[in-house]
Amino acid sequence: MVGRTSQLDGLRSALAAAADGVPATVVLGGEAGVGKTRLVTEFAAEAERDGALVVVGQCVSLGGEGLAYAPVAGALRELAAQLGVPGLLAAAGPGRAALRTLLPDLPGADGDDDPGGTSQGRVFEAVTGLLEHVAADRPLVLVLEDLHWADRSTRQLLGFAVRALGTARVLIVGTYRSDEVSRDHPLRILLAELERVRTVHRIDVPRLTEDEVALQLAGLAGTAPATDAVRRIHARSEGVPFFVEQLADLDDGTTLPESLRDLLLIRVEQLSDESQRLVRLLAVGRDSVGHDLLAAVAAVDPDALDRTLREAVSANVLRVDGDGYAFRHALVHEAVHLDLLPGEHARLHALYAGTLERQLRAGAAGRSLTAEAAHHWFCAHEHAKSFTASLGAAAEARSLSAYDEAQHNYERALELWDQVPDAEATAGFDHTELLGRTAAAASNAGEVDRALALVEAALTEARAEASTVEPARVARLLGFRGTLLSELGLAGATDEVRRALELIPADPPSPRRARLLQKYVSRLMMDGSHAEAIALSAEAAELAHRTGEAESEYRAYVVLGPCLLHSGRVDEGLEALETAHRLAGDRPEWLVGYHINMSDSLHLLGRYAEAAEVARAGIDRARAVGLARTLGTMMAGNAAEPLLALGHWDKAERMITRALELDPPGRHVWQLVGLQSWLELWRGDVGAASQSAAEIRERLAGREPGPQYVLPVTRAGAEAALGRGEPGVAWDLVRATMDGLPGRHPGYELPLLAAAAWALEARSRDGARAGTDADWLRGRLEPIAGWGPGPVWAPVIEAHLAGLDGPAPDAWRRALDAVERAEGPAHLRPFAGHRLGEAYVLLGDRAAAEEPLRRAADEADRLGAGLVRRWIDDLVRRARLGLPPSPSGPNGDTGTFPALTDREREVLLLVAAGRSNRQIGEELYISAKTASVHVSNILAKLGVSGRGEAAALAHRNHLLDEPERRPTA
Repeated sequence: MVGRTSQLDGLRSALAAAADGVPATVVLGGEAGVGKTRLVTEFAAEAERDGALVVVGQCVSLGGEGLAYAPVAGALRELAAQLGVPGLLAAAGPGRAALRTLLPDLPGADGDDDPGGTSQGRVFEAVTGLLEHVAADRPLVLVLEDLHWADRSTRQLLGFAVRALGTARVLIVGTYRSDEVSRDHPLRILLAELERVRTVHRIDVPRLTEDEVALQLAGLAGTAPATDAVRRIHARSEGVPFFVEQLADLDDGTTLPESLRDLLLIRVEQLSDESQRLVRLLAVGRDSVGHDLLAAVAAVDPDALDRTLREAVSANVLRVDGDGYAFRHALVHEAVHLDLLPGEHARLHALYAGTLERQLRAGAAGRSLTAEAAHHWFCAHEHAKSFTASLGAAAEARSLSAYDEAQHNYERALELWDQVPDAEATAGFDHTELLGRTAAAASNAGEVDRALALVEAALTEARAEASTVEPARVARLLGFRGTLLSELGLAGATDEVRRALELIPADPPSPRRARLLQKYVSRLMMDGSHAEAIALSAEAAELAHRTGEAESEYRAYVVLGPCLLHSGRVDEGLEALETAHRLAGDRPEWLVGYHINMSDSLHLLGRYAEAAEVARAGIDRARAVGLARTLGTMMAGNAAEPLLALGHWDKAERMITRALELDPPGRHVWQLVGLQSWLELWRGDVGAASQSAAEIRERLAGREPGPQYVLPVTRAGAEAALGRGEPGVAWDLVRATMDGLPGRHPGYELPLLAAAAWALEARSRDGARAGTDADWLRGRLEPIAGWGPGPVWAPVIEAHLAGLDGPAPDAWRRALDAVERAEGPAHLRPFAGHRLGEAYVLLGDRAAAEEPLRRAADEADRLGAGLVRRWIDDLVRRARLGLPPSPSGPNGDTGTFPALTDREREVLLLVAAGRSNRQIGEELYISAKTASVHVSNILAKLGVSGRGEAAALAHRNHLLDEPERRPTA
């Protein structure tokens, strides 16, 4: 192997990082034939010699669509072979049951039953947890070859694992053909996402130079090649190592084939007729075809089969691959397949399909056989047989949580429906049902827009055949459409569920009506129609209990609790949530709903420590059953939000950043980015806060996600506008949102009304008259001033309103007393202290201003509230007060930086060294955006305007002379 030193060094560095507990991912890209597999093979052998455990998985293509989880299942089988099945199961821990989805032959054990079913999230958690446990003993290298053929499930699992591996000693190496990845190739999306993950590295494998071709030829021949031969072969091969190897044996000075395909087929055409026939037969199969399957399809004498196979292997056309055979190079495979005659192509595919079906009837194991048979029948133009096999493959894939594969097979069945005689009798259901099943698979695969289109097509058919289609089926489709509209945040979700409910009679009671009624109540809650939801929740719970719909009964109480809370019936609401907790039992997927709604309710009530504890308990419970990265991530925002209120900003930031890296569902992203915007603002990075707030508004444009998302998003946007000094923008945003809001949502409204009051006061300083706006605000506040944290927020709001008539120190003193007595929100303490000091300054009483400003400055420094600290320093400077500025500011004489956290000191050292935010992130293993936040906080705390000033200040104060503070990478 030549010309690959830098690429090998890159892989070695990544493995070294992984061995030190920093999991890494390397994506190797290069055109076909450039030597990616050769490079990985060399590296893998070296890694094994150095003590690492190496497993390899190969993506499999079935006519363009990948086989679900094929490379992962292959790697796990290899891992089982190396560890032994007992060792594999022990390492899998609570993920054993989900792991058997990928390896059905794994034995079960007592306690392996999965109470929540095997969802895709459980499969992801199981695989990731297994990798972590295996890597605890020695570094693990997982190689996934040919990602350009990876199915959606594999791509999703890879993206999840890359983000979810915490400190595991795991190196993931993926290879792909760069010339296969077109602009619209699905792998391109994954590669773009991985680019944003700090532990992912891209390595390109280039063509060889002329000198490197000379070295390769010398290695192949054992002697130095002639100069003219090197020049000629380099020109013909264009530096692609595979072509160099092919041309090395053929270059005798004669004319060479003009076309690439001719070149690739030369070795094949030199084989005997029997071997060529076998090679063509192999080209129709999978990338690797087992010996038994090949023998059954070829139907020749075993000795003759061995003889022809040996000839092809000796000629370097085929290679032995485990218990089967594969082409030595994929390009030759493709060239042989393309060279088949049309009739030959269909006939050979039919041979494979017929053989696979006979094996299935004989009870052969293998989860991919049905999907392979469907593919081969389709290529053989046997539509009826492909239709039947596609439906079977879809059902099989659905049972394995491989929903994208299920969708693909259902879509193929839809395509074939009109070409199959009596398709309905064959399928056992009609076309409308097939559309519905395809939509369900698409929804579970994350293709929500496609699912919606399929459901709408099914509804159109059902309505056209209203006389023959049962109302219950239409109701099911309507309910499904409502769910999809809700997931997409589109209008009409509640109306669809209501129409579905109207189609199901109340008498006799039925499980279907119980499910729909519960779903309708949930939609009412999301819309903010709390009174109606409360009225129907008891009916929904009672009906669900009578009809044995345990999950619907539980969910009715999960919904009832928050609705009662927002309606002022707090004790009843908490009692309903505890009932839901009891009904959930030990079911993790149910319990996450309880933990989410209970923690959110406690937070809205101002019981922040309890809220954080409930959310943390939910995350711990998810971790205990191996679902911390999926279900646990959904609760990350609910845990981070009360931590922010309690003043634990660094801890909350870590949770937010980690959760966003794991790519949670859309609604949770809205919440997390909103919290991120809030934290960026109060730490002093107004630009980043504005950008995050704009990002959420862009995500929600044209959608109707409901008040519980709209109100926090509005608050983020309004406070960011206030931070920019745009109170008019903030006021208009709040007023437009709240005027169009159904019902009351006191927990969300109180901080938003505070932002509105702040905006009114700031506008009045610019000469604007509050007029009826203040009356409107007081009218919104009065009914909820005593609700939950109202006694904390109401005095702050009243202080802002008092400021409409001039400085109001008494009002701000009352506000400060209220926030200091309360558990939180912590940022209100320095905020109210600053406003009290400012009011005294405006009245000319500078002596009275010093005490609250000193306390506010200390509190802001403790929190890291750079925004408030900057306001205080500016006020102190303008008012010429006898207070020192920020203790780490440019006029400080302490020589130390007590206001900086340890992480900020590390960042400052790198700023002084001239590092960019991206470089800081790479050295400290944080994201570039997080590095930007730290830099902004440092500039605010030091009271400087740029990086250069910060570096100079650090040098003047001798911070850079303290070696024990230097960051390590």
